[in-house]
Amino acid sequence: MTVVQDITVTTAEETERVAAELARSLRPGDVVALDGELGSGKTSFVRGLAGGLGCEGIVNSPTFVRMQQYSGDGGELVHIDAYRFEGEADLAQLGWDELLDGRRAVIAIEWATRVAHALPDRRVDVTLAYADGDARTIRIRDRRQAGTAKACGVCGQAMPAGVVGAFCSERCRGADLRRWLDGVYAIGSIPEDQDE
Repeated sequence: MTVVQDITVTTAEETERVAAELARSLRPGDVVALDGELGSGKTSFVRGLAGGLGCEGIVNSPTFVRMQQYSGDGGELVHIDAYRFEGEADLAQLGWDELLDGRRAVIAIEWATRVAHALPDRRVDVTLAYADGDARTIRIRDRRQAGTAKACGVCGQAMPAGVVGAFCSERCRGADLRRWLDGVYAIGSIPEDQDE
């Protein structure tokens, strides 16, 4: 099952917040394939992914260096810009197969349609498009759940259809935040006394 979500934003900060929310559901080995016109917000989206993964450092488009790597508390992020790619050999030079097989980092690739043949079927497609005025539309197509039911990161319940993120409800999001603030990073279930 592919989950599709359309979101309208008007600032780069809003774009980054949407991406940070998505980052909470990403795991090492996940691929985020970004497309959109020049200036539509692809790099801002990757900046939000990096922030959501706790990565440090300034996130810029790697158009000329082709690939950047960032590390943080929430994992690693590999940022690839395929704008200047001429073919499959460009991906091979970056160690594309090793990146996919290693499953050590989330991979975000801008201008993904230029290397569509090499993308895994299990991925998240993000398309950014200009809308009215300063607005942008972000379409997120989550193709990672094909044939598998995603579970809430707190209570383990199956995620409702259409929910993007790691939690099935605001209650679970709040419970995770409380545990994070208390220094506990993994929750198996919510104690009965915390039910609504």
